[in-house]
Amino acid sequence: MFLEISVVTLGMMVSYFLTEIQLLKLNFDFLDTGVVHPDFLLIFLIFFALYRGELVGIWVGFFAGLLMDGTLWRISEGGNYVSVIGVHASIYSLAGFILGKMNRIFDRYRLAPLFVLVLGTGIVVRFLAWTMAGIFLEFNRSHAIVVPALYTAVLAPIWFALLSWVYRIQPGEVP
Repeated sequence: MFLEISVVTLGMMVSYFLTEIQLLKLNFDFLDTGVVHPDFLLIFLIFFALYRGELVGIWVGFFAGLLMDGTLWRISEGGNYVSVIGVHASIYSLAGFILGKMNRIFDRYRLAPLFVLVLGTGIVVRFLAWTMAGIFLEFNRSHAIVVPALYTAVLAPIWFALLSWVYRIQPGEVP
């Protein structure tokens, strides 16, 4: 049990630090979205919610959300970081629970449903995070919703295949 938790934690940390790699960041000036990066933590959450169920989805979502909350939000005037602990943690936990409930009815081995699921989840999660941050702090006009979700969905099949190989999950395995 401790080894499994350690390996999942290590995978979550790797997913978190992959968002900081400059090579994967894109800048779409013509769309006014700023720098866009894929949300590897969301892919990690979707992977574990689909393969391990709602309880694991809740916990992975909670801790992945805490990682996002610790570094993401900042107020533009003065550049002061404001800790809004709980915004991403609650949204990711809810997403992990819902996706974990869907794990038996969802075809997680085909590319098209996986792409649509990651795209839809990414849009909903980013919209909810933007809304909750706007309620607590201020609404950010340049908060991109669709482009990062699309970028995440494009990279999701590759990351899913890598996670399946690392965590030794075979096609057809029932959680």
